[in-house]
Amino acid sequence: MKPTSPSLLDSFRRACRPPARLAPSAWASGRVAIQDGLTPKYQIENAPWQREPLDTLADADAKEIVFLAPIGTGKTTFMEAGLQYIIAEDPGPTLLVGQTDDDLKDWAETRMDYAIRNTPDTAALLPQDRHKRRKMQVLFPHMSLFLTGANLSGLQSKSMRRVFNDEAWQYRPGMLNESRGRLHDRWNRQFFILSQAGVKGDDLDKAWANSDKREFTFCCPDCGQSQPWKWCNVVYSLDEEQTNLERAQSAKLKCENPECTWTCIDAPQPRRLLAESAKYESTGSGLPGHIGFHYNVLCNWRKPLWEIVLIWLEAKAAMKIGNTDPLRQFIQKRLAEPWEEDLTDNRAALVGNGYLASEYANGQKIDGEAFRFLTVDKQRDHFWAVIRAWRADGSSVQLYFGRIETFDQIHDLATRYEVASKLVFIDAQYDTDLVYSAASPMNWTALHGSGQKSFPYKKKNGDIIQRPFARFAEASTTSGKRCRYAHWASDRVKDILHAHRTGQAAAWDIPDDVSAEYLKQIDSETKREITNSKTKQVEYRWVKTRRDNHAWDVEAMQIVAALMLRLIPGFDV
Repeated sequence: MKPTSPSLLDSFRRACRPPARLAPSAWASGRVAIQDGLTPKYQIENAPWQREPLDTLADADAKEIVFLAPIGTGKTTFMEAGLQYIIAEDPGPTLLVGQTDDDLKDWAETRMDYAIRNTPDTAALLPQDRHKRRKMQVLFPHMSLFLTGANLSGLQSKSMRRVFNDEAWQYRPGMLNESRGRLHDRWNRQFFILSQAGVKGDDLDKAWANSDKREFTFCCPDCGQSQPWKWCNVVYSLDEEQTNLERAQSAKLKCENPECTWTCIDAPQPRRLLAESAKYESTGSGLPGHIGFHYNVLCNWRKPLWEIVLIWLEAKAAMKIGNTDPLRQFIQKRLAEPWEEDLTDNRAALVGNGYLASEYANGQKIDGEAFRFLTVDKQRDHFWAVIRAWRADGSSVQLYFGRIETFDQIHDLATRYEVASKLVFIDAQYDTDLVYSAASPMNWTALHGSGQKSFPYKKKNGDIIQRPFARFAEASTTSGKRCRYAHWASDRVKDILHAHRTGQAAAWDIPDDVSAEYLKQIDSETKREITNSKTKQVEYRWVKTRRDNHAWDVEAMQIVAALMLRLIPGFDV
């Protein structure tokens, strides 16, 4: 009888071996191949905050796991390590959900494929039939793996044992519940949500509220008090005569015990020792089987404390010019905490700033002027318009506000006030084709307000940032003309306008002889908490409180123009 070949014996041993007795984090460490990782193989020591969340894969009582984490600390690597453990040790139909199909395809073709092929335990299980190995699904001999974007078509049919939701803060309302429905109440189901934070009251925040809210905590080396990494315990120089960089470089972490004098300097080694000794502690009760894990960027010793503080100081500076985006991003992306809207209406009566509109009626420049914009709101048979001159520091002076009757009068107004044609912005939401046809030969820019929260921009280094306006595009009119246009995020822009209106941003001047109609219209909207009738989700929207809101609209378009010309900075953080 011929001896059995080694390859056949190896295959038999792999097929018949019992499951590993290692915890998932120990199993993955030194075994799972990671593309472009800190080390070629996954090492739990590089991210100790992942140990307990990863080990829930082997916990039959863990049904829903919410993992709130800051950017740049290995959420994607966590998912890759967990996936290899599932395939090799605890198989079952698994679904990976991302914001869009394209996002997942890119990840599947690079990092996921690399991890499966280069981890010996999973490479041996890859199907040889190419029809069973596609971009959005892999049909292993012992389990199925599917990928889909967070959309109804991808979340309607498949029954799964495990579902992983990546960056759920980006999902449309209701999609997290659709994803949850794929588990079909299996007894051994597990539902993972891995994400930075979103906004207070969204689906992600509700999932966190239902968990036991475990915080990554360390013990003070001096007094022994257990505490999570909190932003309020970061101390730095308050001397505003210093540059932001100088202030940031004085940063250190202190103990939250007011009677303890211990501090941790901004150095990798002592900060790493804190993280390696830390563990998660529950801060709530939660629903049975619902586990929550949270940590922030402060426990990541590879991110210098001074860099984090510098981002914070720049965000606070941006607030002074009416830009809340950097602060919102800091809280959501760095602290992994939900953003909560401030609905306080602190608008005082407007008064003039010591000049008359007539002083600038013939194109006179203001001191330090960088640009001036004419913004126009189209109505059925007339228009409302405002002209503002802007300085490079984000301050502005209103030169004109009023009602005009024709497109020709818009041209005349721009000519008289010496506004460049490409800096004339006209609302095209109403009577779009007519506006495009009039704007095209004049080289004006058409604008469309949008309910969208933001628009993605890809930077030169490949990073995606969110801005409150879209890139310029061109549209054809029925007469064959081409018109330049852009969309803008209505609610976010109006937040910035509100900061200017209430004196929280740079100077936003109006003339002493501003019309009573302007003063009435400028306060014609307020921000309110509303419930979306379709999704039943809480949203924060600017809503009309008066029928005529034209002054508010044209001033909002002034903000859009100033953002486009980077007179209001801070959106690339």
